[in-house]
Amino acid sequence: VPSWTVSPALLLAALVRAGLPLGLPGVLASLAAGLGMYMHDSAKVRGALCLCVVALASRAKAKASKVRSLLASGVVAILAWMVTTGREVGPMPRLCDFLCDRAKDYYAQAEMRGALDDIRPNKTFFAFHPHGCLSAGWTVNGTFNSDFTRRAGRVNWLIDPGLRHKNPLFRMLSEAYRREDRAIEGGDKRSMTRLMERGESCALIPGGFQDAVAFQYGKECAVVRKRKGFVKYCLQYGYRLHPVYTFGESSTYYTFTGLRSLRMKISESNIPMVCFFGWALCPILPFIGSKILTYVGSGIDLPHIPEPTAAEVDHWHGVYLEALQRLFKEKKAEAGCPDAELELL
Repeated sequence: VPSWTVSPALLLAALVRAGLPLGLPGVLASLAAGLGMYMHDSAKVRGALCLCVVALASRAKAKASKVRSLLASGVVAILAWMVTTGREVGPMPRLCDFLCDRAKDYYAQAEMRGALDDIRPNKTFFAFHPHGCLSAGWTVNGTFNSDFTRRAGRVNWLIDPGLRHKNPLFRMLSEAYRREDRAIEGGDKRSMTRLMERGESCALIPGGFQDAVAFQYGKECAVVRKRKGFVKYCLQYGYRLHPVYTFGESSTYYTFTGLRSLRMKISESNIPMVCFFGWALCPILPFIGSKILTYVGSGIDLPHIPEPTAAEVDHWHGVYLEALQRLFKEKKAEAGCPDAELELL
């Protein structure tokens, strides 16, 4: 969780501090420079924008304020450099083995259940639901679950490309995670087609950031009705498709639920419009005592259709939705949620 949240929070705080000496106009100018760094991958552009932030910070009149603002601009420059440099962190098997062994201990219960014996290595696609705030089920029961990796073989965990490549700490974690039997990759079209052409298994949260916006404490919902791209790819490359649902994800955080339509619209641009808090002593962590039980549904054997029509995609997407709802209904009592109802958005 810290690897996802610390870098954006630190960058935002540093940008605000750097522009603060000039009041609101300075803060807005500094934030605009930060947005420009996010939008452009060029080292020259990012370097120029960093210099703009430094120039804003240097305008402070009071010596103490100038020192703090310049330090903040230095933090901005370091974070920008970390995601711009082409250097990669090598695999760190000890770190990843530690996370696989210990991450689940934070929760009262964290398990992967369901049709595990039905999993086949290679040419298998796992669609996880729901996203939640910070994807606890996906992370602990999936990505950092050695038992699941042994059953499924090599799995490529597909995430937002911006998070994978532009978040400094998460980029380092993703590079450290890489081994022969696992990898964290960007979920863009180019990466997905490259992996699926080779027949490698993949895992994805179809709802993405919109699923996170829909999150509401104690409510089971998933944004998937209009998310058909993953089904189309599975048809194109002849993949086996598993619905995967995590019970307890909706009890990990409290969130702000207002302005949902506006936040949904903004999240279409892959901007996570989520405000949340969990454990009182460290709000970025889930509530202590949370239970996350992830169930794998039976595989759906999709036909291999290199150029599927819209009607064919719609049909198999409908088959998938029925399988997801069936998985939810069959497992909710076992998961301790007998009265829960799943809303598909």
